[in-house]
Amino acid sequence: MSDDVFINQVMDRLKDKGFLMITDDFIDQLIITLHANVSAINSLIEIVEVENQLLALRRELPTGSRQVDSLKELSTRIAEIAFNVEGVRDEQR
Repeated sequence: MSDDVFINQVMDRLKDKGFLMITDDFIDQLIITLHANVSAINSLIEIVEVENQLLALRRELPTGSRQVDSLKELSTRIAEIAFNVEGVRDEQR
């Protein structure tokens, strides 16, 4: 029996029992992607905050305050997911 066949049989049996097996490579890539999303969102927050400051200097109403709050909340939630995934990875190892 080849290694691939054996691994597939084990994975199928674990799925049948309700266990989910995720490879370390997949989890690592997911964590990297989540952290990259947090970084991108934080950059967007900075851009909106600068835009708000420029609008305030021109005595126009800043329009991005709600956007900043929403982006901060989204960034926080994605970071929490990333840390939870890291916890799952650490438990699997």
